[in-house]
Amino acid sequence: MFRKTDPQRSLLECEFLLPPEKKARLEKSWAKRFRDRILPLIDEEVFRDAFCEDNGRPNKSIRLLVCIHLLKEWYDLTDEQVLEHLEFNLQWHYALGITAEQAHTCQKTMHNFRVLLMGSDRAKKEFEHVTRLIAAADGVGINKQRMDSTHVLSNIAVLTRLGLFVETVTNFLKELRREDPDVFESLDAGYRRRYLDREGYFSDAKREQARRRLPVVAEDVYALVSTFETDIEVSKLKSFEVLVRLFEEQCEVVEKEDDEGDGDAKGGKSKVVLRAQVVEPKEVSSDSLQSPYDPDATYGHKGKGYEAQIAETCDDDNPYQVITGTAVNGAHESDHNGLLPMLDQLDESGMKPEEMQADTTYGSGENIVESAKRGVDLQAPVQDPDAPPRPDHFAGPVWEQSQSESSDDEVEERSEQEAPEADIGLDEFTFNATFDTVESCPSGHAPSQQDESGGVVFAVFSAAFCSLCPFASRCPTRELANGDRQFRRAPSTIATECRQAEQQTPAFKENYKKRSGIESTNQELKGRHGLGDLRIRGKPRVTLSVQLKALALNVKRAMDYHVSKLAEPAVCPCPT
Repeated sequence: MFRKTDPQRSLLECEFLLPPEKKARLEKSWAKRFRDRILPLIDEEVFRDAFCEDNGRPNKSIRLLVCIHLLKEWYDLTDEQVLEHLEFNLQWHYALGITAEQAHTCQKTMHNFRVLLMGSDRAKKEFEHVTRLIAAADGVGINKQRMDSTHVLSNIAVLTRLGLFVETVTNFLKELRREDPDVFESLDAGYRRRYLDREGYFSDAKREQARRRLPVVAEDVYALVSTFETDIEVSKLKSFEVLVRLFEEQCEVVEKEDDEGDGDAKGGKSKVVLRAQVVEPKEVSSDSLQSPYDPDATYGHKGKGYEAQIAETCDDDNPYQVITGTAVNGAHESDHNGLLPMLDQLDESGMKPEEMQADTTYGSGENIVESAKRGVDLQAPVQDPDAPPRPDHFAGPVWEQSQSESSDDEVEERSEQEAPEADIGLDEFTFNATFDTVESCPSGHAPSQQDESGGVVFAVFSAAFCSLCPFASRCPTRELANGDRQFRRAPSTIATECRQAEQQTPAFKENYKKRSGIESTNQELKGRHGLGDLRIRGKPRVTLSVQLKALALNVKRAMDYHVSKLAEPAVCPCPT
């Protein structure tokens, strides 16, 4: 049955049993700030529906379980280390508000609690709830934020292609031997010799040997899939499903002549059989299987694993910055597609910013427009599709030599004569925030009529103004038969060209400097909180780990801030 944590404090808590000197030191540590500021923020009601109301044993304190998982990610501890600290660490006892008798739980309880978190959005709700409240309590502004991704590798080995095949087959044979020994014994003994009895038979192959052994493993995979695909019990095994996925992604069935056959005695023709062969590496999708032990991991330009999307505040006036949103994608997925889901998530949590800074991978005309529709100003550079390609070699000295052969006056005169007047860019026009309405042209005139149809903005400017306009010859509009000029562009195209001009200005560059600060946050998550060396596998576990580590970082920063305030010298209220 569900039972909330009893708010009644006990006289047996360590606070009342310690000597005054030790108690004073304890009250100056993070433990008191944690007990006073974090414990009251834990919302236990989101777990009520996970427990029976009328019968059953009362649940372990939800507040205690949430907090020990926060401390686990704060210090990057294992479950065994967490349980040891919970039993014997006085700071933990004081921070959690528990007695020595209450300072106990078992590892199974921690495991079941994580399963409960993974099966719902409760971890996400706790992260958002606690983060929103500590930000509001300490005056952390959320209107300016920044976003970036960081590569995450779960607890898997980075396998070669041959190693992937071998591990997948080995994993299936081990599970088959464990779940159905009789069926396993009926298999050809060669499988046992190659994959179980002699470990490393394939994986220790040299480079030139691997190419010859890979077709052998592909044939074994094909034979196993063909043998058990109609077996109802074996086909239900998780390892067999992974084996089938590997075969479908990495292999193809072709017709080949049987070299071992004697041929037809009458016709002299070889027997044609079906054989499996591996496909070319370039034909394998980036979301293909990377490890039989973590089927959710994919391959991207940063390597195998996952991409964690992190959003964080970046207001210079904040006492400290907090992570406001997290998400986990496959390593093969582009950051470009991660921006809008993050903005929607921040909107739902009540922490949507007015300005979001991101790097070029998030920047595009489409994302700028869609962010503006959500009320967010996306500050991200965009790539110039029309930019000339970079030279293959440095041509500076040649240019310097040609310049030195002419006088400065000749060079200036020639440049003035040869350089034509540049066309007017779209950044000279005035648009609304979502770039679907033209407010005025470079001369300051509003269009006489305009409309948006099929994702394209149409605007018409009167000939009465355009015929006398000094910019008419360089205007990007098209002249109509009646002398009017028509503007016709997609909002994403407008946003792209306007941003290309804006990102060259000193104001944009100065404001954009804050974006790089999130790189240190990513390193803090990886180095201090263990995101760079995860002990778990699977996307649900990785997602939960990222959420808990992000919340632990927020809590740690808040505690560091309040502890540092104790060291500040007191200000005398009396005038000097």
